[in-house]
Amino acid sequence: MWFAVLLAVLPAPIVEGRVGEPAGAGAAGARVTLTQGDRTQILRADERGEFRFRAFAGPGSISVVLPQGWAHEGTPTASIEARAGQVVRTVFAARAKRTLRGRLVTSDGAVGDIDVEAGRVRAHADAQGAFVAEDLPAGRVPIKAGWLSGSVEMPEGPGQITADVPLSAPQLSALGLVRLPQPPAVRPIAAWSEGRPLTEAESGDIERLAAMVNLSPSLRLVMVARTGQAMKSALILQRYLTGPFLVPRERIIFAIGEVAPAGHLALLLMRPEAQ
Repeated sequence: MWFAVLLAVLPAPIVEGRVGEPAGAGAAGARVTLTQGDRTQILRADERGEFRFRAFAGPGSISVVLPQGWAHEGTPTASIEARAGQVVRTVFAARAKRTLRGRLVTSDGAVGDIDVEAGRVRAHADAQGAFVAEDLPAGRVPIKAGWLSGSVEMPEGPGQITADVPLSAPQLSALGLVRLPQPPAVRPIAAWSEGRPLTEAESGDIERLAAMVNLSPSLRLVMVARTGQAMKSALILQRYLTGPFLVPRERIIFAIGEVAPAGHLALLLMRPEAQ
């Protein structure tokens, strides 16, 4: 008898929870349904993705229908056991769909036909520099394309951003490398971009530096120009270095520096400062 009286005075059970990214945006407007036998309650999650029901004692189930722009990261349903005077909390993991439709640009125009990393998402830019990256996180997302880098700001919730992504190359002085006393291989940027055949002297200079960098894993070949306009030429030179001259890709860098003659791409042999 006393137990029945106690149950009568205890407050009704509360069933609450959240729908959204575990450490990010909540799925505002998600449709949440609590079913207990023949009793059904339906509400919408608030702007933080939170929901709260005043329930009945006993078993039940919760189901979630996400708003547009969201995807479930786990099951959309959960079983619960509601007891008088207690709070039952359930979390439904969901992912906001964020898409970037970007175009890679530098101060000298678009950069195309290159692989792109947007955070942890990989894509490929077409000849005009256009690419699409989906399932991006919220906030500032780093963008890398070859040796160029930039960033873009993605919304907290779902959304599609269309934007140019300005990229820049690292400065030679910021690489932490020391130039070795070897003559550089220097060639006009136009000669690379126009596809002119290498002269015997040009080929010999590149082969000499490639042979030296292949002798030691600590050495680097740094392609240097005065502006980012040499990026396309640097990509062509990289194909020569990794192809006929067998230089590992990770030992090749592109940077901006005054050591290169105007209108030319210079290839330098360098090593880390600490060595």
